[in-house]
Amino acid sequence: MKHFVSYLVIVLVAFSSSATTVWTLQNKEYNIDTINHIVVGPSTTLTSLRLTGAQNLNIFYTVTDLTNPILDIRTLKAKNTIYARQEVSGMALDHDNDSTQYYLGVNADFFNMRKGNSIGSHVIDSQPIYVDNNGRTQWTWSKNRQPIMDEIKITHNVIMNNSSILLSGINTTASKNSITLYTPLYGAKTDSVATATEVVISPIDFPVTIGKTSKMIVTSTPKTGGVTSITPNSYVLSGTDFQGILISRLKQGDVIEISSTASLSNGVPITPTELISGYPVILQNGVTTNPVDILHHLNDLHPRTAIGSDETNSKLIILIVDGRSKDSDGCTSKVLADIMRYVGCYNAMNFDGGGSSELYIKNLGICNVPSDGKERTVANGLYVVAKVPTDNEIASIAFAQSRTSINKGDTYTPIIYGYNKYGVLINTNVDGIELSFPKKFGKIKGNSLIAETCGENILTAHFGELSTSTQILIE
Repeated sequence: MKHFVSYLVIVLVAFSSSATTVWTLQNKEYNIDTINHIVVGPSTTLTSLRLTGAQNLNIFYTVTDLTNPILDIRTLKAKNTIYARQEVSGMALDHDNDSTQYYLGVNADFFNMRKGNSIGSHVIDSQPIYVDNNGRTQWTWSKNRQPIMDEIKITHNVIMNNSSILLSGINTTASKNSITLYTPLYGAKTDSVATATEVVISPIDFPVTIGKTSKMIVTSTPKTGGVTSITPNSYVLSGTDFQGILISRLKQGDVIEISSTASLSNGVPITPTELISGYPVILQNGVTTNPVDILHHLNDLHPRTAIGSDETNSKLIILIVDGRSKDSDGCTSKVLADIMRYVGCYNAMNFDGGGSSELYIKNLGICNVPSDGKERTVANGLYVVAKVPTDNEIASIAFAQSRTSINKGDTYTPIIYGYNKYGVLINTNVDGIELSFPKKFGKIKGNSLIAETCGENILTAHFGELSTSTQILIE
């Protein structure tokens, strides 16, 4: 991570002569300098922007082509436990394996800073991790690989003793007169609740899964007071007050069913395999929403994280605005929405911000500058994944800077990235590079360019049969 941040500072200085455009954000004009634009993974680019105007802002965003069949979008829970926090990079590294590369990640839902549980619903691999229909919005994507941002309701019905009863939540804190399901991710045992009656249940066919009905067998006798052990292969069904009476009627060996469904705010059913919460939707059908009264901090300047998609729903955009520093002030949710529109979004949703805002790229580390001064531990994250085997053979190369400005007489030593045949970034400083440049403008010495004559020309790097080029402006 230190390598990338220090390199970023160099780029910010060296790229002062880049082309400038103007954006209007909430009726105020900003000059936009494109600092860098590079490939960081399969069908994925990372762009760095510098905005100057009413506020100074550093922005980092990725664009991923969702039509690439080797890509998947997945979500992770810190340490695979409800009450836990972990770095975005750490979650990715824990799940990387020989067939799946977690090469891009971002922080996601708001969470309890003390306990580490997320605020909104979360589904991983079709299995509900946490369900609380509390009015928050969620990100998911459909079976035809198109992103969806909406208030998605997840419903679980327990069928027992010839009655169908609606679950109040999954892995949520027990409330009055409610039935809650606790999974192995909740911890080793349920909470101590004097009014709770609980039984242990185990799957007969498959775990609780969105879009399916799971059969469960009761494996314990009912007990009151909570503090029921949860094993890796069991659940606990807990009822308080009147609902606890229903639980008390269950007997060891009884078979119950749990049906799981999900629907959009308009009632249309969906079957999400991955779902994660944020709040609120800030850009809807190309129009900036007005959510400032929903959360008090949305109208203040803070670091921000957002996720969005283009009008065709084929591009996924993940964006970070740095804040709380002398280099980048942070922004409001409305400015964030306008920014998302300018970078190509038609719909966008706000994720947790502040010190949690971070954008992770495999082999580059955290690409923005978190306001805590370091990577914060968070509750969960969203990841772009390449479903490909580990491959460390370089198949293509590219300059780490898309365009470079240097002064006459300077020596410039480029950094060259190496990618495997799937487009995964595997080397951030390829050795054995040979350079070529027009002799009347500069000379090559080793792996460096010595600038001699002002003008703009093409610097080419060669690595065996591979080559790549970049623009060099000598001033």
